[in-house]
Amino acid sequence: MKRYAQLIAIYVTIALAVVLIYAPWGLALRPWDYDLLRAGFSIIAGIGLAGVFGTSTYLLLKDPDVKLLEPAAVLDDDDVVPVLEEYSQTPYVGAIALEALEQVRSAGRKRERLRKVISIQFSEGSMSWDKFCGLVDMAERTVLRNSALVANGVQSFDREGYKAALRSKNQKSEQLALYDRSIASMRDIIEANERVLLEMGKLELELSSLETDDTREAASETIEELQGLIEETRYYH
Repeated sequence: MKRYAQLIAIYVTIALAVVLIYAPWGLALRPWDYDLLRAGFSIIAGIGLAGVFGTSTYLLLKDPDVKLLEPAAVLDDDDVVPVLEEYSQTPYVGAIALEALEQVRSAGRKRERLRKVISIQFSEGSMSWDKFCGLVDMAERTVLRNSALVANGVQSFDREGYKAALRSKNQKSEQLALYDRSIASMRDIIEANERVLLEMGKLELELSSLETDDTREAASETIEELQGLIEETRYYH
C-alpha cells in the first residue's frame, strides 16, 4: 500500500508541474511558441516530466531485488531491516515481512532497556553483568538471525506461482501444499521470535522490580527459559 501512495504522490506532483509549466497563468510554455528558447524549454520540460513519470512507475512497481542473507553472519539490524522493509508490501508474504521487521525493532529496544537495567543492578564488568548482558545480546542476535531467515524466505517465495496455484481448479495440489508449507515455516520462525521477545520482556520486568541481592535467584527461571529458547531456535539455522 505504501508504494501505491508514493506513486499517487508522484503523479499528483507531475500533474501540478504540468499545470504550472503549460497553463496560461503559469509559465505558459508551449512547443509552438514563436520564441525558440521558450519552445525548446517547453519540449525539454515535457520530456523530463515524461521520464520522471515512466521511471518512477517502473521503480515503484517492479519486484524488489533479491538479496539473500547469511543468518550466521548477521550482526546488527542494518543487515536485515532494509530487506524486510523492501518486501513488506509484497503480496502473500508482505505481512510476514512486516511482523519480522517489528520483531527486529522490538528486540533492539528491549536489549537497550535491559542493558540499562542490568547496569543499575550490577557493576559493569562484573561476572553477573557479563552474564546478563551476554544473554540479552544473544537473545537479540537470535531474533536478528531468525528474521534473516524470514527475509530470505519472503524473497525466495514465488508469488506468481502461488497466485497461479490458488487459481487452479485443483486447490489441493502438491504445488499449493509446498507453498503453504513455506509460509507455515516462516510463521513458525515468527512465533519462535515472539517467545524470545516475551521472555526478554519478563526479564526486564523482574530485573526492574527486584532488589539487587534477590535478582539472580528470582530471575533464574526466566534466564533458563530464555537460554532454552535461544538454543531451541538453533535448528532453524
